[in-house]
Amino acid sequence: MAQNIRLIGRSATPRKADTAIILGAYTKGFQPSIPLLARLRAGIQLYREGVVRYIIVSGGKGENETVTESSSMKRFLVLNGVDPAWIVEEQFSSDTWENLLNSQEVMKRYRFNNAVIVTSDYHLPRAIAVARQLEMDVTGFAAWSSQGEFRYAVREVIAWLAYWRNGQLSVLRALRK
Repeated sequence: MAQNIRLIGRSATPRKADTAIILGAYTKGFQPSIPLLARLRAGIQLYREGVVRYIIVSGGKGENETVTESSSMKRFLVLNGVDPAWIVEEQFSSDTWENLLNSQEVMKRYRFNNAVIVTSDYHLPRAIAVARQLEMDVTGFAAWSSQGEFRYAVREVIAWLAYWRNGQLSVLRALRK
């Protein structure tokens, strides 16, 4: 199942959209983790290619983090040539569901109609399923990093099982749409 999740995630193709939503991952101070660096580089690629104009960086402050993931992401994007005027921070989320729910509110505030979700290949199917459950108009763009990929893919299987256990089967059905 873990391998299937990764293959599904790698097949996602983004379409032109109002914004990208880069989902957060662990940071150490302002230093993004390797998986988060891959997500940020993928977001920069979409921005430079004109697929998106705005970038929402989504992620709060985890238990062992000293700054919010979103502030770390914004700093990296600005240092790599993204105009800060086109970056919007969502700094209160702590999991995938909250990332997308809070980003949906940001999209409403800025009148964005659609988005490209940028996350790791193994995480993308679940992120898209959650967004569809929230009735967001999204496509996805997979960021690939070889660091710890098996461990993260197994974590995704556990997250899917948690959705099933918690009665969130509608999220699973949303993946088929």
